[in-house]
Amino acid sequence: MWSPNARDVGGLPTRYGVPTRSRALLRSELLEAASRGELEQLGAGLILDLRSDWELKQPHPLDGTPAYRRIPWIDPEAEKLRDPDAEPRLLDVYRNSLTRNAAHIAEIFAAIADVPADRPVVVHCKSGKDRTGLTVAVMLELAGVPRSEIAADYAVSEVNLGTQDGPEFGRTRPETILGSLEHLDGLGGVHAYLSWLGLSAGQIHRLATRLLPADVPAIVFDFDGLLMDTETTMVTSWQAEWAYHGLELDLNGFWPGHGGDISEERYAILAAAVGTGYDRTASHARRLAHRERMHADLDFRPGILDWIAEARELGVDIGIASSSPRAWVLGHLERVGAVGLFDQIVTGDEVATHKPDPAIYELALHRLGVPWAIAVEDTPHGIAAAQAAGMYAVAVPNPYVTPAAVQAADLVLTSADDLLLTELLLSAGSKASTLITD
Repeated sequence: MWSPNARDVGGLPTRYGVPTRSRALLRSELLEAASRGELEQLGAGLILDLRSDWELKQPHPLDGTPAYRRIPWIDPEAEKLRDPDAEPRLLDVYRNSLTRNAAHIAEIFAAIADVPADRPVVVHCKSGKDRTGLTVAVMLELAGVPRSEIAADYAVSEVNLGTQDGPEFGRTRPETILGSLEHLDGLGGVHAYLSWLGLSAGQIHRLATRLLPADVPAIVFDFDGLLMDTETTMVTSWQAEWAYHGLELDLNGFWPGHGGDISEERYAILAAAVGTGYDRTASHARRLAHRERMHADLDFRPGILDWIAEARELGVDIGIASSSPRAWVLGHLERVGAVGLFDQIVTGDEVATHKPDPAIYELALHRLGVPWAIAVEDTPHGIAAAQAAGMYAVAVPNPYVTPAAVQAADLVLTSADDLLLTELLLSAGSKASTLITD
């Protein structure tokens, strides 16, 4: 490396099961002129200098080159209001700095987000431990690196700089950076902090994918019970029809283990229970009318529209693969003005078999023109179909499916609200990368 405190933060473990990418983010102290050749050979997309005006004693060795940019971490106007006596510890300085210098910090992370993922980013300040340390810690936190590993990387700086036996403000104790990350927890976590700075979902995703693979080409949703809770309206309508005849519907055995329509079987069971005088035509009309009244106010399940909006911003294609007929799916989407949200809509009347057969997902992948995708399902047979098609299967069970029933999924959530889409893309993309590597 070009200086004692320079290092690549690649190779660190993450909660996604893959290490951070090498040659993606490097950190250093003040760069010397002798480093220019090595830096040029690196082919960095950005050399980010976090120093303030008052620290500039001589021109930067890469000043004037396209890759070099200086964005001071310290906001001089905010610095005028700072009370040093209120910050007796280095941790206090760090914590307050993360909010006091928000305007400049936003520029720093926006600049990193703008660099193509295949071009390295080098971040440095004077000693490469404080401003650089905070910048790198936020990036590693976003990438899911365990905090113990973030603290260990931070602690290396005092060894490299030979300051481990010096004054407290020259050291890099693990508790200092850990306390700073805990401060972000109080602000809602790293995603919330970056959003508060003004970064978009796309910028935050690009920051994370600088260090992690997340090349997910598409996300494909089931419809009934997943995008909209039409399963509850179906059950309620059947219960109401049984109650009309003074009977109680037994839900044991009510659900088929496939995505096909078994309405006629259900009517036959009801007819046998009612006996002589059962009018199937009137029963059907009454049940559908009851269900349509419930559909009038039916919208997407919680969190789904947020996922779709974020996918759109990130350039991820969006599809539907439903066992229901096309007229049914389009009718609901048209009712809420959502047909245009989807790149492809594949329905059960376009394939010869139903889930758990993978045919409908295979057709969806073909029409989207992608080799694989994330599938989001609410039932065991839907999960089986998606996995048989080679997809990363996420289960968001409907109210009539237990989490245990869909435990074969790659990921089980209680709601789309449980997870930001960017987190889902990182999980799926990381797993896909290990499968490709293996």
